[in-house]
Amino acid sequence: MHRRLVLQNLGVAAIGAPSLGIAQSERASAPLPLEYFVRRPLMERVKLSPDGKRLAAIINNGSNSLLITRGVGGGGISTVLHSDNLEYLFNWFQWINNDRLVVSLRYPYQRKLPYSTKVVPTMETRLLAIDPDGSNAINVLRSKGLSGSTGWAVVQDNVIDWLRDDGKHLLLTLSETDQDSDGSVYKVNVYTGERQHYHGSRHQVGDWITDHAHRVRVGFGYGGKSESVVWVCDPDGNNWREFNRAEAFSSTRLSPLGFGLDPNLLYVSARYEGLEALHTVDLREKAPTPKLKFSHARFDLNGQLIFNFAGEAVGMSIATPSESSAHYWHPSFQAWQDDLDRALPDRKNMIAHMSRDESLCVVVSGEASRPAEYFVCTRQAITPRLIARQYPELHDKPVSAKADFSYMARDGLKIYGFLSLPGGRVPKSLPLVVFPHGGPQASDGPEFDYWAAFMADRGYAVLQPNFRGSTGYGKPFMDAGLRRWGLEMQDDLSDGVAELIRLGIADAKRIAIVGASYGGYAALMGVCKTPRLYCGAFAFAPVTDLVELTAEVGQFTRREAVRKQIGESRDDKERLLATSPRFLADRIEKPVVLVHGTHDRQAQYEHSVWMADALKTKGKAFKFVTLDRGDHQLSHLPYRKQVLELLETFLAETAGGTS
Repeated sequence: MHRRLVLQNLGVAAIGAPSLGIAQSERASAPLPLEYFVRRPLMERVKLSPDGKRLAAIINNGSNSLLITRGVGGGGISTVLHSDNLEYLFNWFQWINNDRLVVSLRYPYQRKLPYSTKVVPTMETRLLAIDPDGSNAINVLRSKGLSGSTGWAVVQDNVIDWLRDDGKHLLLTLSETDQDSDGSVYKVNVYTGERQHYHGSRHQVGDWITDHAHRVRVGFGYGGKSESVVWVCDPDGNNWREFNRAEAFSSTRLSPLGFGLDPNLLYVSARYEGLEALHTVDLREKAPTPKLKFSHARFDLNGQLIFNFAGEAVGMSIATPSESSAHYWHPSFQAWQDDLDRALPDRKNMIAHMSRDESLCVVVSGEASRPAEYFVCTRQAITPRLIARQYPELHDKPVSAKADFSYMARDGLKIYGFLSLPGGRVPKSLPLVVFPHGGPQASDGPEFDYWAAFMADRGYAVLQPNFRGSTGYGKPFMDAGLRRWGLEMQDDLSDGVAELIRLGIADAKRIAIVGASYGGYAALMGVCKTPRLYCGAFAFAPVTDLVELTAEVGQFTRREAVRKQIGESRDDKERLLATSPRFLADRIEKPVVLVHGTHDRQAQYEHSVWMADALKTKGKAFKFVTLDRGDHQLSHLPYRKQVLELLETFLAETAGGTS
């Protein structure tokens, strides 16, 4: 059933594709058309075939997203799959050989719990294999009959090894039955869907890592009280032993990232002087001790290993609150990066993908706060050739740049973030939008943000604070936000407003708060906790009831993690009620806008329903907009446009940015 639905809804047959040509730049007008910001990136996730002769990419053409292939040098475009980003969405894709792609799809669903009448919402994944022209598509985990059915499996795309010298098979993790949460490893043929048992499961182990020789070497599991447990074995598959056991948010946690060519040298992420850093561990040691490989002086390092096609780890992609980049310890790759930086000066340049022989690469390049561009270049003669701009309409337009902005919270903690100022206006007594990020264990960086850029273009200063609890600034800073939703985390936002008023940048009478996900929660808490500070709150996909949230997500192995991060629905009920906007509606004095998709699987739609009911009961001014089948990421283009239109109207009616 899933195979038929997937292929029918995604339209495997080729359809007309957009031109990859770059539009001529034109004189910008102010404000810029809303459509310039609404569009999804024209091209994204570009990957080269192993021989470097073709590329595959996602092209966003109006409401449709298309997985396309074409020759690297140009020529005709083949549409492999397409989606309106409503029912099915592209999760990721990968070349497995020069003539075959593997594509992960995700879609919302509802499942009845075993031995129960309860139905729970899920976000499912399915794995397709397909030729570059859109033909010969199969569900990789198609049913093998009643005994081999995998329809019960919610997640079906957990590939752990691409078997680079094989070209016909991959290794993936899958539970053996619907009653089993432990993961086995299967070898699957991407042409026929035939699968073979490759490695058996272990008790309370759900995921695995292989080494260069495709041997299963590391298992990720869990223990009591939400402990994470890592198991390792010797290269011959024997001597499985516990490598690391740590409770949620523990500083002793070691997170394996993979092996290079040395089967005994495991790369791990671990703490160094309070910050996450890259280490190596020699598994031959009786008591393995992490040895520092690479660290950052100010920020946590979060990223993935970069491998050459021989299988050696040559560097690490990194994301910090200051930049997204790559660090190479292999001399030839560092030289390659240096050549790129000379060819594309004063920009951030990252090798996003390369051909198997490493002679050709795709480069993602951009300036701070500006949409990225894609280039192709050879290794021998570094002459980057532009293939697409993510937001071509904004090229050479006066898009506001994010500037670093820091201030002291009332308890003395330094808060970092970013401030975007509207172009062409004196930074004095400006209308201000406070725009906290989601997560909340995440952080805003200097990269282009279409929400912030749009609001700045409409005449608003936009503050994006990385409040306590944000990631990237070390464990003590993140820990300062644990169990502090609506408390000091909220005060950090108010303190940022106070600093901008003190500096004369913000007009104290024209301040709005806008956010999505946790940011939506913070927006609502802003008008609950400090009802006279803000002119109104705009909340997309917010959480509004922390008691229900902790009861819902704090189950099974996640219970202790949720308790440490937010609280426990029973033991902490008084505090959670006191910091839940749903129960504080009587304090709100300014207009509220709620927007939520019914297929949101990260912040349940019911949270906005509850908030709207509370606002209605208390006679408050509000608007509640439901996005039928909308998701948490605003993937469907018409919904993105609708939300920005609502946001523009809301801000004009509250903070009045154009006055």
